[in-house]
Amino acid sequence: MEHADDAEIEIVDERNADAYGFTVKVRANGLLHRILPVRDPHQPRFWCVVVFRCSPGGVPDAAERPWVGQGGLRREDLKETMGAIRANPSSWLAEVSHGQLRDWMLAPSASAVSPPQSGRTPGLTLSGTE
Repeated sequence: MEHADDAEIEIVDERNADAYGFTVKVRANGLLHRILPVRDPHQPRFWCVVVFRCSPGGVPDAAERPWVGQGGLRREDLKETMGAIRANPSSWLAEVSHGQLRDWMLAPSASAVSPPQSGRTPGLTLSGTE
């Protein structure tokens, strides 16, 4: 596993790595999260960053509501945006706008904190990912 700068989150090495999506493991609680770009459910020509909590096997947990970040990313912005997050996910989580996401991901156990409110209405679908 690769380590982020402050080592609280590790990038999980994957056999079939996606172009932009990747999985991280939170060292403090052992939970896995999948971070990937998904078509913005409100503006399908744009993209947004989504974080899914995963089962121990690394598959996004359908019982958990994902965190949906701000939309409006253009396709040509995905490489840079996802590359920056992958290069240092702890720094990305440290951004003020990701406070609730950080609390959710770093909580001591899966049920300790409710999924974060992203300020967006539900309706995310997985069609058109990556």
